[in-house]
Amino acid sequence: MYSTFAPLIMVQCSIGVIAFAFMLSIDAWLALIALSIMPAMYFIGIRMRRALFPISWITQARLADVATIVDENINGVRVVKSFAQEEAEINRLADAAERVAWAYVKDAEFRGKWSPWVQNLPQVGLALVLFFGGWMVLDGHLGIGAIFAFNAYLLMLQAPFMMLGQLVMMGQRAKASAERIFEVLDESPEIVDRPGAFDLQDVKGTLDFNHVRFEYENGAEILTDFDAHIAAGETVAIVGRTGSGKSTIARLITRFYDVADGAVCIDGTDVRDATLSSLRANVGVVLDEPFLFSISISGNIAYGNPDATIEEIEAAARAANAHEFIERLPEGYDTVIGERGYTLSGGQRQRIAIARTLLVNPPVLVLDDATSAIDVHVEAGIYAALRELLVQRTTIVIAHRISTIALASRVILLDEGRVIATGTHEELLGQSPLYSEILAQTTRAHD
Repeated sequence: MYSTFAPLIMVQCSIGVIAFAFMLSIDAWLALIALSIMPAMYFIGIRMRRALFPISWITQARLADVATIVDENINGVRVVKSFAQEEAEINRLADAAERVAWAYVKDAEFRGKWSPWVQNLPQVGLALVLFFGGWMVLDGHLGIGAIFAFNAYLLMLQAPFMMLGQLVMMGQRAKASAERIFEVLDESPEIVDRPGAFDLQDVKGTLDFNHVRFEYENGAEILTDFDAHIAAGETVAIVGRTGSGKSTIARLITRFYDVADGAVCIDGTDVRDATLSSLRANVGVVLDEPFLFSISISGNIAYGNPDATIEEIEAAARAANAHEFIERLPEGYDTVIGERGYTLSGGQRQRIAIARTLLVNPPVLVLDDATSAIDVHVEAGIYAALRELLVQRTTIVIAHRISTIALASRVILLDEGRVIATGTHEELLGQSPLYSEILAQTTRAHD
């Protein structure tokens, strides 16, 4: 609104300047009398700006609260309904709406207080001109035609004065809105390319975690001394209790986080020395809760490789055991899925996410509990197709199920942020009570 109306008001102001020049040519003293109310207008404009900006900021913030509540309830509608919290959420929205209403009422009070001054002070200038101009006509210092012309110019000058208050009010709303927007736009990312960062070339896939320590901003230490070596082409399963740092490892490889101490290296290169784009192009990650876009299934699978042919897309879908259910959909690969992919089941979303990553064909693949929502029979089909593909790349499988662990040639057992045992599945079963305990708990949970 400000961008639309401010130029129009500025045009009116330029017309007012021209009108004032003509007024000076008629009678300089009378022109100065007409502008005698300018100091008062300036003072009121300053007071209006100081009064309106805080309430404009509060209004925008509370409108954002309402939008957040609506967005959360739309996206979390299943959770709301499953816990029968519809009435509580409606009340929460009503409370937020009342806070917005209060802000609008205060805004109206401020406008009601200052708008009459902005609208009526120019009329005071007109009254002064008529009084002194009439006296000058009666005294013979000014002609009747001149006073009529002067009055017409004064009316042209009044329009910008009256619009000035509206411009100030609108400007304060625009300023409050813009500052909230630029708070987000000006936020600097914490993870950026280092000076002198270079692109990774011909990645083989050797991974080294050199005494890695990591903690979140709240001070919770996740990895204390994680030290591991994964050879190129090796498939390794990482097993541990919930909260032991398994998923954090996947995020450190792709630099969604940076280590506090130590280093994560690919082919001997610290990931912090590589450009983010080349690093993430060479490391594919499939998360346990994949995100899908509101586009076609083929568009989702080809998201990381938009130039892929339909044959390549289908091959990736077959490898992820997704081709059959996709073919049963009304429009097959052209079927447009709903927001975040919620028109599909959890297992179907995971299979599409796996296909999306396989199509990119990264030399390093991380499966972060990527089949948690898939039943064991479908999972077996996926792994049967994956076995040949995994031979060609370094793979980290963050696992809970024995069927998933069976993909790996070696298992790393993690506890309290450090490696406490490593070996084959059979070796750890015989050597580590903690490993047996974790697998038993996982089996009971899935049962």
